[in-house]
Amino acid sequence: MKNVGKKLSMSIDLALAGFSKLQKVISFSELNPIYCLEHEPITAVVNKIIDEGHRRLPVLARNKKVIGIVTSMDILSAFLRKQSFKDSISIIMNREVIFCDANESIWNVIQKFKFSRRGGFPVIEDGILVGMISERDIVRKFDQVDFKITIEGVMTKKPFYIHSNISILDALKSMVNTHYRRLPVVENNKIVGVVTSADVLSYLKDNEFSFSALVAPIFPTFKKEVYSIDKGKDLSEAVRVMIRHDVGGLPVVDEEGVLEGIITERDILEEIA
Repeated sequence: MKNVGKKLSMSIDLALAGFSKLQKVISFSELNPIYCLEHEPITAVVNKIIDEGHRRLPVLARNKKVIGIVTSMDILSAFLRKQSFKDSISIIMNREVIFCDANESIWNVIQKFKFSRRGGFPVIEDGILVGMISERDIVRKFDQVDFKITIEGVMTKKPFYIHSNISILDALKSMVNTHYRRLPVVENNKIVGVVTSADVLSYLKDNEFSFSALVAPIFPTFKKEVYSIDKGKDLSEAVRVMIRHDVGGLPVVDEEGVLEGIITERDILEEIA
């Protein structure tokens, strides 16, 4: 396993995508978002996350006020603690919610992303949930921008990875301990796969949340096509590949398939000025 390397500092102007820093966050947000109620069992919330393809859901009280947020990683962590999935989601949700007001500027929200290191926020109006804003909602607005910045200048070098022969349980523990929701899988120094928190959560559901199913090797259990990119490409190409394949990050590999880095939506958002 490897640790995260340093990145070079770059700066991308929000105006390149045709937006003003003063533009309201609601214009970037997903409206009428999927949510869960505080009394819903964890199993029901797992189904919502998987069926809707979301990494996080706001948790509402009976009066429809947002009182928490839950992510796929929160659920995986609860699974490792052997939390009963019949319990209500309120037991494992994060109560320290960072909100965005519907009239708040997108610039302000970008700073919240950078300082909090969170991937999404509920958007409220008069205390009521009206939307969700994520890193993805912002980054994907840059799909037609020619940044004139190479991926090498923004990517995380020497990213954390897992070996192909470890068990799903060990991979899950690595994911929860590091808080990386996307882990490259490497064999003989070459990338052979990528496993995400969504992949593991779906696998657990399919296997009725049985610990015995986790003794299987991470690869080829999670074998799927790997979408990667060359470090010499323009940053805009990474955004387009992410959109095309609906992924939030890409391994950066050389001509031999050796892992050199990883570029994520968060890496790109960090560089928006």
